[in-house]
Amino acid sequence: MQLTTEEQERTAYADGNTALADAFSRIIDLEQERILLRQCIRDAADMIDCEKTDEHVDWHAGAAKLLDDDE
Repeated sequence: MQLTTEEQERTAYADGNTALADAFSRIIDLEQERILLRQCIRDAADMIDCEKTDEHVDWHAGAAKLLDDDE
């Protein structure tokens, strides 16, 4: 059975391995940041009407591809 990152962090703290626990904590923080940034990209993509703005068609397509690739 594989432990979640949060469980691994708690286990490392319990074992007194603070360096490893800090690394897991940073991983958790980065994952939360990734989630927030993905939502920002979604929100921005929703604001751009690619049919009305030729300048942003490439950006919109790129954002959609990034969001699809990561899920």
